[in-house]
Amino acid sequence: MSDVLIVGAGPAGLACALVLSCHAGATTGGDELPPGRTVPGTVPGLEAVDPSGGWLSAWDRRFAAQAIPHLRSPAVHHPHPEPFALLEYARGQGLVPSGGTQLPTTACFSGFVRGAVEHAGLDRIVTPAAVTGLTLDAAGRPTVALSDGTTRHPDRLVLATNVRQPVIPPALHDPVADGRAVLGDAADVADTPADGRVVVLGGGLSGAHLALGAVERGARVTLVTRRRLTVRRFDTHPSWLGPKKRRPFEQEPDPVVRRRIIDGARGGGSIPHRARRRIDMAIRDGSLVLRERADPVGAVPVGDALRLCFDDGSHLDTDVAWLATGARVDVTADPLFTGLLARFPTPIAGGLPVLDPDLRWPGTRVHLMGFSAALNLGPTAGNLIGQRRAASRIGASVRGDDPVRADRIVTGAGACPSQHRPARPTRRAVGVRS
Repeated sequence: MSDVLIVGAGPAGLACALVLSCHAGATTGGDELPPGRTVPGTVPGLEAVDPSGGWLSAWDRRFAAQAIPHLRSPAVHHPHPEPFALLEYARGQGLVPSGGTQLPTTACFSGFVRGAVEHAGLDRIVTPAAVTGLTLDAAGRPTVALSDGTTRHPDRLVLATNVRQPVIPPALHDPVADGRAVLGDAADVADTPADGRVVVLGGGLSGAHLALGAVERGARVTLVTRRRLTVRRFDTHPSWLGPKKRRPFEQEPDPVVRRRIIDGARGGGSIPHRARRRIDMAIRDGSLVLRERADPVGAVPVGDALRLCFDDGSHLDTDVAWLATGARVDVTADPLFTGLLARFPTPIAGGLPVLDPDLRWPGTRVHLMGFSAALNLGPTAGNLIGQRRAASRIGASVRGDDPVRADRIVTGAGACPSQHRPARPTRRAVGVRS
């Protein structure tokens, strides 16, 4: 029996596990499979490794830390292979209307994920460990060393870690290093100083969430952005979900051009209209100051405070500085990819590798998910819908089907038999309608 090891228990890894387990269940006539067990010769056994030991632990922690009330993605975007599974689960509860779409609340999404994990028998397949080493033999088969001292020799390895390198303004490297400034992923609105001063740097949705969370907790908040706030419903235009944008992108042979297209489509940080309205309300009531087109050029301690100096000669003193200044994926800077790059070189464009159609690193049995697969999947690769598309390609490859064809039908209904969808909840399970 072949097997698949998934590294990373975030939404990308879960999407892959659900695709594989869903089709495993379909081959057994709907009988539930024990965790990690499958029908020999049809689909692989599954194991995931993640330091947390559970699915979406980092995701849940970040949403709680930033006090995020609902997702930005519509309710048809989630890790389950059936696009309408979350809507069927919610039955109109725990959904926020937004411009003709419905956005799931954080509680609704979490409940849906828990139900999907339990129903698929995936709740006990995550090993609490980190990957400490990855080597490959001449045929590209991986050997994975784990922090618990064990090793794995999977037939296929799925890297769903989506490791990002934080983008830190040069002037703030020292304050970050000594703890006087905190990167956005480590910031927690629960740490807002009572009646204190908070500066949030960053014009994307994480910055908006942190600033608004600090306002709600009584701080005097300044939101600083390098450019004017950009308002967009989604971080990438919905046309990228269909063939109008995707086909020309897929037909472009030059990975450098593809990388430029991706950057142009994403266009940097943005916030949806709802967040902009909340920011404007906070500005009007005097609890938030918005400083646009300001670049930090220095930072020095002043007593217990941190003084941030800007390119226009002004400065701000703050008790807390949170840096929501973005992050980037660069496989050349990720130690996990060292062996891949050395033994099986592939073109790299802007930190992103050129992969096979089934998202395998060429010459190996290692698949990639998340934004590291963007040269194949386009600018939505790191989003929930992109992760589901990646899972569909990998699942098709495991089954011996055409991965590109599977990707093109991933938004259609019937991707997973109905008996393998999570059950509908009671009203209490998803929370009140927002």
